[in-house]
Amino acid sequence: MTDEISTTSVPTEPLSTRYRGLICDLDGVVYRGAVAVEHAVETLNRTTAEGMPVVFATNNASRSPEDVGDRLRGLGVAQQGWSVVTSSQAAAAHLAQHLAQGARVCAVGGPGVAQALTEAGLTPVRVAELGDTLVEAVVQGLGVDVTWTELATVGYLAEAGVPWVATNADFTLPTPTGHAPGNGALIALVRTATSASPHVVGKPQAALFDLARARLGTDQPGTLVCGDRLDTDIEGANSAGLDSLFVLSGASRLRDLAFAERSARPTYVAADLSGLHAPGIALHATSSAAVAELEPDAVFRMPKAGDNAELLQSVVTTAWAARDAGRAVSDDGSAWARIERQLGLVPPEQATS
Repeated sequence: MTDEISTTSVPTEPLSTRYRGLICDLDGVVYRGAVAVEHAVETLNRTTAEGMPVVFATNNASRSPEDVGDRLRGLGVAQQGWSVVTSSQAAAAHLAQHLAQGARVCAVGGPGVAQALTEAGLTPVRVAELGDTLVEAVVQGLGVDVTWTELATVGYLAEAGVPWVATNADFTLPTPTGHAPGNGALIALVRTATSASPHVVGKPQAALFDLARARLGTDQPGTLVCGDRLDTDIEGANSAGLDSLFVLSGASRLRDLAFAERSARPTYVAADLSGLHAPGIALHATSSAAVAELEPDAVFRMPKAGDNAELLQSVVTTAWAARDAGRAVSDDGSAWARIERQLGLVPPEQATS
């Protein structure tokens, strides 16, 4: 059987012209380690020069927005037209809605956690300063110097009924030498010793996206999210009621996208951030003009030539339609790698920039 899914009319205007503001992820979208992702810097500079504001939203709670901004400027991102929001700021904003100004909050994590609490009008108290001081909440974020004593204190406070807020629940953190334990892994350690569970504000929860959209001053239909992780960026955009552009320059690959559940399916897909200035093809668009076919053995048969953007859209929508209908789609890694090569999609580990 052949699934024939493509587009009725291919749009010609750039995707960026359909939205008033962009919420953009960082790692895997703008940079990988210390190196900029190909096309990212020039795309961002063009985007802000054309008048679309950008808010970079990151789950990384350990660094301050100023530190993140310095890194972006060091890569060549223009000075104006963008800002940074972090999951620490989302945690602080959440608590500021529920606590009085100046309320004492135990801060566990990197410098960004305490700074965000201070900016929100709260009083951060480090575990080393805690003593007999009573706190009204505890915020747990990632920090490279987080100790056993600090994690134990989070557990003691949470078990005693103190509101426990976690900046994010990512189990891993990408580093130049591989994946390291993320804040989610540290949360799991605390949960083994307590019956409590934290209130999580970072992706894929809506809070960080709501904070970023408030910074942009845009409504939901006028806001686009760009990210490279289906389980945080895209699922979070959907939970916040926002359209999204999924890019294949980071953590998740084409096979992951093909097998994504409905809650983690993006509106658009592109090889990298430059797709923002291409005629974006919505992944829900269909017609009878097939460009990619799913064979009876559940393997895709690709045409020898065609527009890569349309082929990419067709592969994804065909896989989704098949899986939603209960049909098999091959998950063979080598077959998906072949499709990526044909579409000119270079895995991050093979990228030279």
